[in-house]
This record gives sequence, structure tokens and C-alpha cells, in this order.
Amino acid sequence: MPAGSGPSTARVVPRRALVVVCAASAVEWYDYAVYGALASVLVGVVLPSGAAREGLVPVFAVFATSFLTRPLGAILVGLRADRSGRRQALATMVLLMTAATAAIGLLPPWSAIGLLAPVLLLLLRMVQGFSSGGGISSSIPFVAESAPRTRWGLYGGWHTSTVAGGIASGIAVAGIVSAVLSADDLQRWGWRIPFLLAVPLGLVGWSGWRRLGETAEFRALGPGRPAPSLGRVWREHGRAVRTGFALIGVLAATFNVWFVFLPAHLVAEDVHRLPVALGCAGAGLVVAALSAPLLGLLSDRVGRRPLLATGTVGLGVLVLPLYGLASSGSTSGLLVADVVVGALLGSLVVSAYLAERFPVELRATGVAMTYGLATALVGGTAPLIGSVLANRGWPAGGAIYLAAWCAAGVVATVRAPIALSSPGRLAERAPC
Repeated sequence: MPAGSGPSTARVVPRRALVVVCAASAVEWYDYAVYGALASVLVGVVLPSGAAREGLVPVFAVFATSFLTRPLGAILVGLRADRSGRRQALATMVLLMTAATAAIGLLPPWSAIGLLAPVLLLLLRMVQGFSSGGGISSSIPFVAESAPRTRWGLYGGWHTSTVAGGIASGIAVAGIVSAVLSADDLQRWGWRIPFLLAVPLGLVGWSGWRRLGETAEFRALGPGRPAPSLGRVWREHGRAVRTGFALIGVLAATFNVWFVFLPAHLVAEDVHRLPVALGCAGAGLVVAALSAPLLGLLSDRVGRRPLLATGTVGLGVLVLPLYGLASSGSTSGLLVADVVVGALLGSLVVSAYLAERFPVELRATGVAMTYGLATALVGGTAPLIGSVLANRGWPAGGAIYLAAWCAAGVVATVRAPIALSSPGRLAERAPC
């Protein structure tokens, strides 16, 4: 690539890059989390009053459908990030997510525009899905390529931390608004506040990206390299895609069953009030955010496999007992369950794993194929599956769904390439 003095060719300072990427990622996931946190309120806003009989199914159907655009965004943006660089791709996705979230906050209710309300909500959620997929496919490579090679677990842990922190922030803001306002005020206008806060937060994230340059690893590729393609990734790194899909499936199912579906389900069933359900979920996500960097650093010393095994086996064994504890009606029981799940979530060091599985010229595309597809097919459908099963007399259906994916994650951990267990020697190994 030609030399120059613009931001795209400026030297990337690892810590500065980490701070900016994590801030932008937190803002993006805050935007995405607000919808799930307020799902029980949105039922009465964008749907007719009769739809309330179906509970959360209509709103989580919109949630699931919006994930159809997530792999599209991941793959298109991932291919572009492997061709033209990571920085500009992610900055654009931050702005797109911010605009879509703010537009949801301005959405007229069913009583004003009728059927157009859920249609517009669906379209805006699809824009959110596109930008979320594109953001993840470019942010993971950027974080890894900005980090010292022996600290990919730590830096990847910070990336996971800000996903959890962003979701926790969205849940916390929604919880505060729901606690401060009356039920009527929340239904009429208060639900808009968390969505509209996306505007200043998104602008802060975008301004940080303008000051960053491209990563040295990507710049070192130079011109004349083969163009990235999905076929090449599958042919050369199909095993990494398959194992990565299963591990991301565990991560996505955990986030969306436990911290999106479960709080809304507990409120809909009158097990807990909305502020309590959201407050406990937020506490669990804070634990995940605090544990992920520490456990990522540990994976740099002992390997990825022990941490991934701990997370997948632990979640698989404990999810049903913890689900029963969360559903018991005890606030302390719900808090304990959320905190335990949060701690286990922090041990899923998938960001470092994915970055290590693909060479730099295919890294964003490889991440897109695993993260984008798994979060859409597994995570996106999780709240819908949980709500449908609950409506049919299987209240623990969401937990069973998560347990099934944990079993797949255990198999993927066992089958993962041997380099997964040798982070200290990764500098001497090919990253794939």
C-alpha cells in the first residue's frame, strides 16, 4: 500500500487501538441490547393490544428475523476489510448502528401508524443486524493485529468484555428508566430514552476511530495478494470455520438465552419486576466483562483449550439448575444464577481463538463466516425458540437449547487444532 500521512497509514499504538475499538464495540452492543431489554414494553407499543395474548413471540420473531442480515453484513464487510482495511469498515458500521437505533427511538406506535409500526421496526432491526455483523468481522482482526502476539488472549478478552459491558449498559439504562418512570409513562414515551441515547454515544465511538491508523500486519501485505473469497476460506480453513461456528454458537446462545430472553420471560410471567430482572442480568454481564480480560490473559499462559473446556462444560452442566434457580422467584437466586453464568461466559476466549485460526489476508472473512453465521442461526433464534417453547408449556426450553449448544461446543473444543493449546509458542507457528 502506498505510504502517506493520513490516518489510514498512521502507526497503530496497541493500547490506544484497544481503547478505541473497545469503546466503539461497547457503544454498538449497547444499541443492540436495548431492544432485548425493552422487549416486554415494545409488545404494547408497535403491536395492537390483542397481540399481547401471544406474549413475547411477536417481538422476538422480529428479533430473530433481523439476524438474517447479520451474516450478510459480516461477510460483505469482512471481504471489504480484507481488501481495503479494517479501520474504515468498522467506523462506518458504528455510524450505521447509531442511526438505526436512534430511528427506533423515534418510531411512531401502532395507534398512530398501524401495521407500518412493526414493519418499520423490522427494517430498522435488519439495519442493526447488518451493522452488528459488519462490526464484529472487522473489530476482532483489528484488535488482534494491534496487540503483541503473546497477548492475543488478553486483548481478545477485552473485546469480549466490551461486548458484555455494552450489553450490560443497555440493560442498565433500560432498567433505570423502567424503575424511575411509572408503567404508563414508560409505555407512552419513556422507552424511547435508551434508544435516543445512541446518538451521543455513537458519535463518541466514531470520533475515536477517525484518529486511528490501519494495522501494521494488514499494511505489510502490500498489493498483488489474491483476493479474499468465501470459497478459499472454506477450502483452506474449513475445520477452523466448523469448530469456530460451534464455539461462537455457545457464546451467542448464552448471551441471547440468558441475558435477552430470560429477563423478558421472567417479567412476562410475573416472576420478577422489570427493574429486578434487568438489574440482575446487568450484574451478571458486569461479571462477564470483568472476568473476560483476566481469563483471556490466563489463556495466553495455559492455552485456549482449558478455558474453552471450562466454559462449555460448566455451562452445559449448570444451565438447567441455574435456570430453575433464576425462575424460583427469589431475587438472590436470580442474582446468583446470573453471576455464575457471567463468570463462565468470560472463559469463552473465542476472539483470540478465531484470530489465530486465519491468516491476515483472510482473517476478517474467516471471522465473518464463523461469527456472522453462528450469531444469526444460533443466537438470533434463541429468544424466539425460548418464547415459543415457553408458550407451549416448556418454560425451560431456552435452557435446554443452550445446553445442546454447549455439548456441540465441547466437541469443538476437543477437535480444535493443537495450536489452540500452545499460545506461548504461537509466534513461531502459522496462525491457521
